[in-house]
Amino acid sequence: MLLGIFTNTEDVFANHFLFLNDFIFAPIYLFLWYYVVMKVANSKYKGTVHYSYLVNAFKVKAVSSFMFVLVFVFYYGGGDTFAYLCNVMQLRDYLFIDPTATYHMMFRPDSFEAHYVMDSYMLAGGTYLTDDSSRIVITISFFLSFLCMSSYVSLCIMYAAFCMMGGWLLYKTFVDIYPHLHKEIAIACLFIPSVCFWGGGQLKDPVCMGFIGIFTNSVYEAFLKGRNVPKNVFLVLISVYAIMQIKVYIILAFAPAVGFWIFSRYRYTIKSPFIKAIIGPVMMVVGVGLGITILTQMGKVAERYSFENMMRTAQDTQNWLITSSKMVGSTSFYTLGDIDFTMMGMLKVFPSAVNVALFRPYLWEAKKPILMLSSLEGLVFFTITVRQIFKAGFFGTLKQISNNPEVQFCLIFSIIFAFAVGFTSFNFGALARYKIPFMPFYLLAFFILADSTKKMIASKK
Repeated sequence: MLLGIFTNTEDVFANHFLFLNDFIFAPIYLFLWYYVVMKVANSKYKGTVHYSYLVNAFKVKAVSSFMFVLVFVFYYGGGDTFAYLCNVMQLRDYLFIDPTATYHMMFRPDSFEAHYVMDSYMLAGGTYLTDDSSRIVITISFFLSFLCMSSYVSLCIMYAAFCMMGGWLLYKTFVDIYPHLHKEIAIACLFIPSVCFWGGGQLKDPVCMGFIGIFTNSVYEAFLKGRNVPKNVFLVLISVYAIMQIKVYIILAFAPAVGFWIFSRYRYTIKSPFIKAIIGPVMMVVGVGLGITILTQMGKVAERYSFENMMRTAQDTQNWLITSSKMVGSTSFYTLGDIDFTMMGMLKVFPSAVNVALFRPYLWEAKKPILMLSSLEGLVFFTITVRQIFKAGFFGTLKQISNNPEVQFCLIFSIIFAFAVGFTSFNFGALARYKIPFMPFYLLAFFILADSTKKMIASKK
């Protein structure tokens, strides 16, 4: 039985994804999530401003999760989330036929035993299981499906809850540093519409967002506050491992930003003006050298992450997206012009790639209703960016950035990651989903800068 007494394989492949078990168990898991949130809110945050943020974050996230289900069922009618579901259901079905083969498909997909079954039985010949990052999501959902009674909506609720936990930990980290900015930090960490929507279902993104929050909070607690160091170092390692298994390029953008954050924070404890003056350039050279070394070693250990292969992958992705978009007449496709897939070619398109991730699609480029949300968010990002530069000046803003470790951390990650997704997506629909990891950090940076500018203007009066 694929989904207990409720469904069968033919129903799923007929693009039907909502069943009786969803209507029975989803409300139960929603209530359990609500119970946990209220228990935490009442025990830890009663009588504080954090209480309402946590409760409202739950409400928004719950609605977003149901919106995610409705949009994918009735608007898209398919996609990766349903491919994951089909694979989970097939694995559960085959578990009763051959547990050993099921184990091989989940944990040793390159083995002969796995290929023999996948080629003839699994969706798309097991393509999703041979992709490491997709297999992680399928494996997580496989185990969760027993707990969720095979309810797809309940699975989405579980993913949304984990994503919300990451957002809450990110909120706790920054509100500990800037308690007077609690409202702005809550908006950035808990209430960005795209993050709420794309973090509300069974996808890779909510898993990554959850671990990004755990990673950030654990680094802050262990290395900057010295609290529960063994526990938090363990959580850092778990987070790094998990994110690398799903989307390694997040770590490639996040690790240098975190390292710079820690270094900048410790820099303020140095007493000697001379050492403080020279340590920045020295650490910059060391950081660049270390980054090149890490990338080189990664290229040796994992050939797919060498620079040449990453460029080849980016070029193949662009060519495929151009061809497929023309075939289906897509209006969501964008281009960065003719790209020379070399280091110099990347530098030439760097501003365009960052711009497209931060601010596009523009309002007149949003040809589909589903893109309007992303377009409005891009307009908000553009407005707060221009407003900051207008109020503090370009060089004034640079000075503020150079004096604030948290802003440096947020912007380094945001800019690197924005380039990565802007350079490889070439489709506004895909971009709207891929860019959500940097969105809270970009907003956090400019909320902190706006507060600094406000204080600077007030001091001059």
